[in-house]
Amino acid sequence: MKTFLIALTTIFILSITSCKKEIVQEPTATTSPTTTVASQSDLLKDSLYLYTKEIYLWPDVIPSYDIFNPRQYNGATDEAAATAEMNAIRALQPLDRFSFVTTKEESSALQTGVAVDYGFFIKAAAADRVEPIDSVRWYVEYAFDKSAAGTAGVNRGWYINKINNANLTYSQSSIDLLNQTFFGSANSASFEFVKPDGSIATFNLSKTSFTSNAVLHKSVINTGGRKVGYFVFKQFFGAPSITELNTVFNDFKAQGINELIVDLRYNPGGSTATQNALANLIAPAAANNKVMYKYIFNSNLQQGKFPLLQKKSGYGATSFAEQNNTENFSNTGTLSLSQVFFIVGSGTASASELLINNLKPYMNVKLIGDTTYGKPVGFFPVDIYNYSIYPISFKTVNSAGSADYYTGFAPDKAAPDGVNKVWGDVTEPSLASALRYITAGVFRTTEAGEQQYRSQMRVQQELEPFNRELEKNKFSGMFIEKH
Repeated sequence: MKTFLIALTTIFILSITSCKKEIVQEPTATTSPTTTVASQSDLLKDSLYLYTKEIYLWPDVIPSYDIFNPRQYNGATDEAAATAEMNAIRALQPLDRFSFVTTKEESSALQTGVAVDYGFFIKAAAADRVEPIDSVRWYVEYAFDKSAAGTAGVNRGWYINKINNANLTYSQSSIDLLNQTFFGSANSASFEFVKPDGSIATFNLSKTSFTSNAVLHKSVINTGGRKVGYFVFKQFFGAPSITELNTVFNDFKAQGINELIVDLRYNPGGSTATQNALANLIAPAAANNKVMYKYIFNSNLQQGKFPLLQKKSGYGATSFAEQNNTENFSNTGTLSLSQVFFIVGSGTASASELLINNLKPYMNVKLIGDTTYGKPVGFFPVDIYNYSIYPISFKTVNSAGSADYYTGFAPDKAAPDGVNKVWGDVTEPSLASALRYITAGVFRTTEAGEQQYRSQMRVQQELEPFNRELEKNKFSGMFIEKH
């Protein structure tokens, strides 16, 4: 297994995990510190250095321009060179696993949910056996409704059996095939899926443009005399996500739910404004007008000392002033809840963790699944030419002073990800654990059931290094969207 996991790390997927605060700006090229005429590529590198030095949460770790020498970083493209430079800055601060560079188009997609791909994602899992070596399958985690996969009917719980008539197994040749299919130049492929009932479904899918739905599933489950609202929230996109959330909670209110389970197991974060909206929908009435969380920026930003950024549209001297950095709860108590359950995993990051952290001081919060990612920091984009840079620029602290959860939140109940089950299946281990607590007041099942969970968790953790590598290029974080 160890040798094979090393081979598996050759897969890459474009994605980034993050929290973001909303900021809209016009691109402005900065001038190079040198007096010679510089190329646009050099100006990009200079600008990345200068803006990052100004807004980075840990600016003191970045040396002077002459010592750092941003123009030393090269790549096949300007984006690759800028990424190499940003990675060098990240290397100066061990807590920074997150700062990145992307195109303006991809930056915009983080807010809108617009994507161009097949519209589904996979993970390696051995859901039907304890020993994973010969039973690992490439399971579908989810499919977006409007994507090619979603419109064809591809669903969670299926696994890929063949791609272009080639058998997909737990082997290096299959890894190469996955790379070529999902991330190569080809825009279409034939997929043979196996459904949970053993039947076969074959589709010719193309990479198309679509808008991702943030809510993957919602249902009301009646159990033990309680009405349980359950929904799967994939990502904190911008305004479209808030519209989806309002629809979900209006439906839950109309149906009179009195318990809530929020499934964040694959949610890498996103907009803090969307997090604010969801926190307000969940929080009890007692939290109204009380502190949700505070932003912490570097001292220069908080004191208005950021001359370069102030040249961008949307920024003023008090944009990051301490008096403007507190978010309060408002219009809470929609569902009159006293407790909330979150299903989480290693892919639960940033804005998802912010939500959990913000609610803990005000209600009983239970976590089921696996330890979360650990990302209490976020960023806002700065546009330079055709690119957006995302250096870590803030952290958050909740009303109780909790801030530095870099190792993630451990679950109250460890439960495996039943990726072979469709959304809403009450026998899926994590959902079943939450429902058991709601009806019986305990997570524990029978001894045989607990042993099975422990065995499945061991297998899941053995496969985690690969699945984390698979996810590493996906967006993960929180960002500020400033209007």
